Amino acid sequence: MDAIDHIFSSLTDSRTDELPTIACLYTGDNIPSSCAPMPRRPEPAAGMLLDDNFRIILAQTIAQNPAVHDGAVMIGRQREGDVYRIIGWSYRLFPPPVDALVQPNRGSAFNSCIAMSLVSQVDRVYLFSKAEMLRFEQGQTSRL
Repeated sequence: MDAIDHIFSSLTDSRTDELPTIACLYTGDNIPSSCAPMPRRPEPAAGMLLDDNFRIILAQTIAQNPAVHDGAVMIGRQREGDVYRIIGWSYRLFPPPVDALVQPNRGSAFNSCIAMSLVSQVDRVYLFSKAEMLRFEQGQTSRL
């Protein structure tokens, strides 16, 4: 388990709700083209480093606007080796279909995460709730 996995795996113990949350980590100058922001009022703050404080930032953001659950948290960096930062909250993901990897009875969030993990620029996708933490990387799923 690397440092990023550790940040996300610590979230399952601190969650008080069952709502799933998706985090999409990417590398590049721009957010991947298969994502679109959904407007939120109030608009959550962005630009914070992805570090051990993410648990606190997530809780504060959800308390400020519970609608951020409806969409992915985009966490990006410009180049490999740079530190990831929270770029935006509540993004709609619409990756190209990958029928061979779709798993029955897992739902749209799970299957969207698999497909999104194959999009160019995307490094990893995490799907987490109080019940479980999953990492998707290059079409592979791992439970943390």
